[in-house]
Formats: sequence, structure tokens, C-alpha cells
Amino acid sequence: MSLGPKQMEEAIFRNLHKNTGKTLEEWIKNLEKSKVKGIKEQIAWLKTQGLGTNQATFIVFKVNKVENIYEDGDKLVDELFSGDFKKYRKDYDKLISKVKKLGNDVSVRPCKTYIPLYRNKQFVTIKPIKKGLALGLALKTEPKSRRIVPSAKNIGSERIKYMIVINNSNEIDDELIKIIGESYKEN
Repeated sequence: MSLGPKQMEEAIFRNLHKNTGKTLEEWIKNLEKSKVKGIKEQIAWLKTQGLGTNQATFIVFKVNKVENIYEDGDKLVDELFSGDFKKYRKDYDKLISKVKKLGNDVSVRPCKTYIPLYRNKQFVTIKPIKKGLALGLALKTEPKSRRIVPSAKNIGSERIKYMIVINNSNEIDDELIKIIGESYKEN
């Protein structure tokens, strides 16, 4: 089962002090003291204070009493793999099954346009495209496989520097899992 928005929000708030040195209440007070108005502006301001996008977004939503923009995680995956992309769902399921074996700390956090996988940080993104599955990789070191190319801009966060396109399930092999494993270890 995918990590849903409520679970993700709870995890962010639960780990906020450990990850940032400040509690949720302290971040809310700092945001209110900043006198920054507007949801986008508040998120941007919190990011300048060292928060990640998800941390900042959930705090701003809490302050402004905004309903979470994400729906149920499993429903988002179903929607991503509907229509022309339905044929790639089995490949996605096979890939997720193998990637989760890297460690019990792998979490799947679907968004509306792609599916990021997290350990401590986002290490892989998955996006169905016309030719298969585009995998974004948050690798810090120069990749050595010819399968890896520079990332397209629309495959997730700015941390994603490289990508691999999977055209069929045969390409979900040991080499691919090893490459994903490197991204997992680095994040």
C-alpha cells in the first residue's frame, strides 16, 4: 500500500523537530512572525528557512486550514496508470516489488503527475510516458551505465539529475535494481 497524504503529513510533523531542530509550533510561530501572505509565498519563505517542499507545504496548509491537495495514494497510482498508460501498470508493480526489497525504509508517495520513492530523501521518481516508464534518479555520483541519460525537467524534483526509460518488463533486471540501489544508498 502506498503512503497516503495523511500518513505523509503525520510523518513530516512527527519528524520535524528531529530533522529541522524546530517543532511544528515553532515553525508556525516563525511563519506568523514573518508576516508573509499568500500560500505560494509562505511555502517559498519556509523553503528559504531550510525546509523541504513537502515540509513547507504541510505547515502552510495547516496554518491556512487548507485541505490536502493530494488524494488517496493508491487512487493516484490508479489514475496515473489509466488510459494509454494502463499497459505499464504491471511493469510498475514489478518494479515497486523489487525496489521495496532494497530496505524496509522505502516509501512510495504518489503525486498527481509522478510517483516519488523515498528513503531519507527522494531517491527515485517514476512517471509513465508514451514509451514506458521514465525513472528519475537522485544520483550524486556520475553514473556508469549506458542506460542512464540526463534527466528531463518534468520527472520530479530538482534533485533528479539522471533518468532511465524502461520500455518493457524485461528491462527491470538486476542491472536496473543495482542502479536504483546506488541512488537508494546515496539518499
